[in-house]
Amino acid sequence: MTESKFIESLKGRDLEGIDSEYTLSTQALVQAFEADGAHLNRWWVMTPVTWQCPCCKRTKGQIVRLNKNNYLTCQLHEHHDHMKDVVKGLFENFSIKQNIIVADELSEKFAIKTSFSLSAYDNTVLCFDCNKADADAKKIVNAHKYFSFSPKQISEFLVVTPNEEHKINMSQAQHVWQEAKPIFEVRLQMAENFARIAAEKKDWYQPSKNTARNIERKARRQFEINEVTKINKYEPERVLYTPEPFKGKNSSWREKINPQTRTKPSKKQLEHLASTRGKYWNKYDQNWLCPCCGRDKLSCVRPSKKNPWVLEIKSGSMFEAVSFEVNHQAEPVCADCLDTALNWGREIIKETGIEITFPSSVVSLEELKEIIIIRHHSKHNHLNDKINFMMPDLMERAKKIAVIEKAEHEAMLAVCRKQKEEYQQLLSNNPV
Repeated sequence: MTESKFIESLKGRDLEGIDSEYTLSTQALVQAFEADGAHLNRWWVMTPVTWQCPCCKRTKGQIVRLNKNNYLTCQLHEHHDHMKDVVKGLFENFSIKQNIIVADELSEKFAIKTSFSLSAYDNTVLCFDCNKADADAKKIVNAHKYFSFSPKQISEFLVVTPNEEHKINMSQAQHVWQEAKPIFEVRLQMAENFARIAAEKKDWYQPSKNTARNIERKARRQFEINEVTKINKYEPERVLYTPEPFKGKNSSWREKINPQTRTKPSKKQLEHLASTRGKYWNKYDQNWLCPCCGRDKLSCVRPSKKNPWVLEIKSGSMFEAVSFEVNHQAEPVCADCLDTALNWGREIIKETGIEITFPSSVVSLEELKEIIIIRHHSKHNHLNDKINFMMPDLMERAKKIAVIEKAEHEAMLAVCRKQKEEYQQLLSNNPV
């Protein structure tokens, strides 16, 4: 398909996950504002039609407005912290003050790398009004020239109106700056320390000729060239080797005894968990009980390989015995119960040699309750005799689920093929 034909095809539709000057939604906005056209930039194109500014929460339809040329301004900008500029500037100043310049290319790389640890936020795409509001607010409060408000801080002093430039609550902007100023000054001091270390060639950065990331990037390209990605798009490397050459029995996951944790988290450890890894702790209240094992939130907190204490509460696809259907929005359970469901499902799939998308979907919540041995602050152990007794029925169930899944997949492919044929027919009937 030529570029002109592709652009013509966009007039009656939107693109999935990205945007365009030529698509249905953009042209509808142009007509609604009686504009002569739309002025987009690359960030607008790289975000979906449904994108919402993380600062002002406006949608694209609420961001656009007419410019002096009667074009619709459709602009998003990458908002970034200026610590890289700070460190580079200080590094050069310290270096040229040395009697003998000892800094080299590696010293500068070290300085730049440290600057990322001093940044207050990640580079973030904002609407053009929010990006401008940052600059305007800095002037109002007389902030340091290298300071920039984070997306969250910007949102705190905006006065937002759809399709208009933001107004700034000046007193709130001043309050936000006064709160941020002490930490910013600490960051500046750290920037100065890192820059001086680099300028005096006391840094410790030692680069690799070929980094792990470079090898991975080159390999990804080779996987595509050798068509390995057609077999496994997300983990193509796993096609080319046996990930578990020395694996034991399919049932080994449940036959080993998980140790019992003899301690429990202290009050301070729980506070630390809530502050640093508190996604699930803060989401669920103190009355929450795992619908499978019945443990409360505190009892589900346990040690992991990476952290002293963790809590995870997740939802997985589970089998519903009454309706003989898979519930893809099952009630969330503790991580130990979900792990049991996943491992049991994988064992059943391996034993039957079938393919099922979601391993936990062959097991019901009631069946899980029957086979787990519950301990506080520890992983579950399992009743192997009961599992062995239930396996034949579950394997037969898994085969039926696989047949249903395959039929649904084939029906979906048929619909996609039909839509593609209709689209190609439409193009052939309307040549450019």
